[in-house]
Amino acid sequence: MVFSARSSVVIAVMLCSLVLSACSSAPASYIVRGIDVSSPPSRSTSSANTSSGGGGSAWSSGSGEQKIGRPYTIAGRTYVPARDDDYDEIGISSWYGPNFHGLPTANGEIFDQNALSAAHTTLPIPAMIEVTNLENGRTAVLRLNDRGPFADDRILDVSRAAAIELGFLSQGLTRVRVRYLGPPEGVAPAGTVAQSRIYAANDPGARYRVQAGAFSERENAEAMRRRLAAAGDVRIEGARSAGRRIYRVFVGDDLPRSEADSLSRDLTRFGVYDARVVALN
Repeated sequence: MVFSARSSVVIAVMLCSLVLSACSSAPASYIVRGIDVSSPPSRSTSSANTSSGGGGSAWSSGSGEQKIGRPYTIAGRTYVPARDDDYDEIGISSWYGPNFHGLPTANGEIFDQNALSAAHTTLPIPAMIEVTNLENGRTAVLRLNDRGPFADDRILDVSRAAAIELGFLSQGLTRVRVRYLGPPEGVAPAGTVAQSRIYAANDPGARYRVQAGAFSERENAEAMRRRLAAAGDVRIEGARSAGRRIYRVFVGDDLPRSEADSLSRDLTRFGVYDARVVALN
């Protein structure tokens, strides 16, 4: 979530919440736009953002791939987001809830204090993490979809529901072990989805289809066709490339550019992260 201009009343409420340990985010000294992926991601208290549901955010999960973001600085401390598949750390966790309920998270999802979710300063989002309360042994799997906490050396901020599940709602803070499990189902790991490759056409009314893969062996193409059967109209076409016979797997046909782009992103649900949008001749 991205901080935006706010009233002194909201700041006062946030500071009060910080004292009570119900929310661990310190007010930031910058103002950024929610659609700027290079800006420091953090919790937003802008009611103007809630109506959009985060749909215009560059942190939206609609691309089918985890987002990382660039380094950012809050209260003189710099955080460097990165993919870390082996992340397994022990530290202090806090929780947050009412002041942010219904507002966009860092990746454009809507924060629900009654859902099992969490915020972390550097791990890719969205992601699934396993959190163990080392003070009572209780464990929960949470959806990581936000940035924070930005207080002391805490390593995690969990939703109110997660704090209840982990058994530390009343005490506010607890010592936890956080293990990174990977991206949610249907979301590609950060850095695996290539930029869309478009065979452009000069005609503004051009139509497109999506090339999901190309293989030198027909049986491999057939295997992909079966895997993508639920994605729509899937077919195999033979062609020659560099003097060799290849088999290309296409999904969809005669689509406008917007639908073809959407279809190429949707194929990440089936494990296809490098689909190409191809203009029809």
